[in-house]
Amino acid sequence: MPRTALLDRLAPGNRPAGPPVRPRSLLHRHWIVVTVIGVLVLAAVIVPLRPWERCGAGLTAEDDVCVGLSLESGALRDDDPLSTLETVIADRNAQAGAVYKTVVVLENLTPDPDVDSTPIDFIRHEVQGAIAAAWPRPDTTGVKLLLANYGSNAEHWRAAVDQIIASAESEHIAAVTGIGISLQNTRDAIAELSSHGIVTLGATVTADDLNVDANGKRVKNFFRVGPTNSDEAHAAVNYIAKLPKRRTMLVADVNEADTYAGTLAKAFTEQQLVPIQFSKKYDSLEGQLTGTSRDEYLQKLFRGMHSDICNAQPDVIYFAGRGVDLRSFIYALSNDGACQQLRSVTVISGDDAATLVDTKLPLTGDIAVTPLYTALAYPDQWKMFTGNDAALTYQQNYTDFLNAYTGTHEFEAGGLSDGAAMIEHDAVATAVKAAEDDPSSGPRSVANFVAALDCNSGVPGATGFIAFRQDSGNQIDKVLPILRIQADGSASPVDLVWSQGRPLDTSPSCTS
Repeated sequence: MPRTALLDRLAPGNRPAGPPVRPRSLLHRHWIVVTVIGVLVLAAVIVPLRPWERCGAGLTAEDDVCVGLSLESGALRDDDPLSTLETVIADRNAQAGAVYKTVVVLENLTPDPDVDSTPIDFIRHEVQGAIAAAWPRPDTTGVKLLLANYGSNAEHWRAAVDQIIASAESEHIAAVTGIGISLQNTRDAIAELSSHGIVTLGATVTADDLNVDANGKRVKNFFRVGPTNSDEAHAAVNYIAKLPKRRTMLVADVNEADTYAGTLAKAFTEQQLVPIQFSKKYDSLEGQLTGTSRDEYLQKLFRGMHSDICNAQPDVIYFAGRGVDLRSFIYALSNDGACQQLRSVTVISGDDAATLVDTKLPLTGDIAVTPLYTALAYPDQWKMFTGNDAALTYQQNYTDFLNAYTGTHEFEAGGLSDGAAMIEHDAVATAVKAAEDDPSSGPRSVANFVAALDCNSGVPGATGFIAFRQDSGNQIDKVLPILRIQADGSASPVDLVWSQGRPLDTSPSCTS
């Protein structure tokens, strides 16, 4: 029966008063639940993913950054300043082809300025140098580059190293370069990689004891592209010996975790050419300080030395510490009162002072300071080396690097002044050369091809020919430019010194 006829038969009092009632929808019946879900969805869209939700393959989250091996070449933290370079690496890795070898750059890629001594610009230049070495021409294939992050003070070196070891076969990892700064943590990382047959090529690590493990045993798979601290101290001593006034003081960091400062001070102390009349020690301490910054703490500490330095009247101060500490030291000398006995002083330090390049410094204050340092590299260093055929060869090698850096990849030449790009380029170029020579696709045999790079077969690099001593893995006859830092942060060359007093002998009768 039609519904209208049925209604007509109902008594008036039994008829519905309006339209038939329909069941409420789920939206009406559960509006509270739906509202909560909507808010959560909206929040997920608006609020950025937390680090542990966005770290890519090979990475884990620690302290708001991603550590490990970046297999996807993605961001390592929010607003990652290396994101442009990570995109370049991802794009070039995609063009590597089916047959390739991989070089890993292991560094603190997420430096914290309150804890770490190396600024992000220095790290950026290192990565740029690595890119220029991996792909010097637009058509370069067969090479992949991966970044590995071990965080501040290499605290998470285990996470990075474990992932490199786990990925060594699948990613065809030939070598690990970079290594960052000379710390006990980086020393442990080098030893662990070596124990699994993986070669490490240190670029900026200069502590003499980085090539031995905690038990004093030689790390056979470690090679050093840069100089040792003994090389740097030797260069500084020879420079000081030529000065007309050379009354010398040593200021040294005694932080036991920082092997860079310790071995630099040891090497300078053991030399016999320049007597040390006075010495002062400080402890930079490890990790984050409570309620103050590293700079504030050290400036206060160095101000306590001001009157003693004033009374000692040194002509030269050898500063065995980090570049960031040297900045605090200069501020303390400049701003803690006039000194009638000491109007000016020359302060010489090691290669870590390169981190002060492009940093303005108060050099004409209460005690005027002339800061010098033994550098790993400098773009104009070969202009100081002239007069023979070898000089032309070194200059051409640098030009080849420059063409890759500013030509193929269009990086700014201004980024070369701290030497980071040049020295990391040479580490990666050496790794690529050894990997290309090695017919194996695994990592264990690469060390033999690196060791074969002796005085007869050095790799042409931006910083000179790269060749290694068979007994230590250290480079042979490394050149060291001595640079002066100006008040505006620019660097200018003062001298060019060879660690063994001469350029690398590449004759058939050479010995290594």
